Amino acid sequence: MKQSKKKLTSALLTGVLAMGIALPVYAAEPSAGITRGDFLKLVTTDLNITAASSVELPKDVLADSPYKDAVSAMLERKVLKGFPDGSIRTDEPITGKDASIVLGRVLGFKDDESIKRLQSEIGIDWQSQKVLNATEVTASLAKVLSNDATAIALMDAVQKEMGDVHSYESQLGLHLNMTINSSSQLNDNNLNKSVLDESRSNPNEMSLKMDAEGLVKLDDKQGMMQTMTMKDFLGSGDVDTVTYIVPEGTFTQSPDMVTGKKQWINMSKGMPAFNELMKLQKENATQLSSLNQKYFIYRDLGKETVDGKAFAKVALYGKIPSLKGLMNDTQSLTGMGDMMSTLPSEGKAAVENMGVAANITYWIDEGTHRIYKADMNMSYSVPATGQSPEIAMDMTMNMGYSKYNEAQTIKLPDEAKKAQTMEEYIAQMSAAQSQTGN
Repeated sequence: MKQSKKKLTSALLTGVLAMGIALPVYAAEPSAGITRGDFLKLVTTDLNITAASSVELPKDVLADSPYKDAVSAMLERKVLKGFPDGSIRTDEPITGKDASIVLGRVLGFKDDESIKRLQSEIGIDWQSQKVLNATEVTASLAKVLSNDATAIALMDAVQKEMGDVHSYESQLGLHLNMTINSSSQLNDNNLNKSVLDESRSNPNEMSLKMDAEGLVKLDDKQGMMQTMTMKDFLGSGDVDTVTYIVPEGTFTQSPDMVTGKKQWINMSKGMPAFNELMKLQKENATQLSSLNQKYFIYRDLGKETVDGKAFAKVALYGKIPSLKGLMNDTQSLTGMGDMMSTLPSEGKAAVENMGVAANITYWIDEGTHRIYKADMNMSYSVPATGQSPEIAMDMTMNMGYSKYNEAQTIKLPDEAKKAQTMEEYIAQMSAAQSQTGN
């Protein structure tokens, strides 16, 4: 049991690295203010968003409701699902706490960080107000939910320049918290205590934490190579992995969690080809900018001096409700093939519904329009499908860029070309597990 769980966890993490939010309930005030419905309508109007598909309306939002479109858009974006009784209560005044958390979700903030981050980063302090002033809220939302033109112009220039770059290196550091909700009880004794979050109360929930560091090398003709060291992985010491995204496909090498022997896995199925990725970046800068603006809000954070040099600083705040929608948008804008069609049914269902909330900060050389470094905070949610458990991940990544247009050597090792596919690897794991009875 211990071995199979470690292998499954390793496979899940390798795949991630290679590649019911409920409206909080607070007592509503009967006095005048801005209603929940009007607040949601203001948000969707400022974002200029509507639901892209048919969304089942809550029981208290009728088809002729003036808030129908706003509620549908926010449900589709997984910003809210309503109260436990299935209602939205659009006619009730919204409290400062509720408004803060809803706005935080739009910006990609975690619920427990929304109030603090809105205060420190955005300059909004609503949580102490039981009744919000409609005029003040309208003005604040219009400012917060609109893009800074200077930030868009700078990021457009960066997008074009990075598309013209032939090669670079990137050092990265990563911290990951992952929670797996399983239908079968997990045994705490199978994992090192330093890895587990002992504060959890659900016996079917396993929480893992991991730190990693790595190096990415990219050449626009040869491909990309990523080396990664996961620190004290599952309490068993450091684990080294290598990933190639090359014209031949996507391949990952990692040690077998039982024998420790290094093994290659062909992860090409369902992954975009390297030449498609390069084409997407080099030939579709305008389309990519439009796509980013659909999901993210751009903020100009001014300048910051790093290592004696001033860099422009730009932040992106937002949330991608599902990768299916993102992939469909990418296909529509760029003409790339349907990447979802090649996935197995169970994996396809998980990927389609996978959501990502992200805050990204870039430090940019204004002379060259090249990225100097980037900090990323991302939260992933993967719903349970079939035999796959529900997975939630919080990831922080720091990246530093260097060696632009310097010569790189990236070549897929011959032994990787003989690797078993991910499907074959999973089938092998399942067979081994059934033989042991665990």
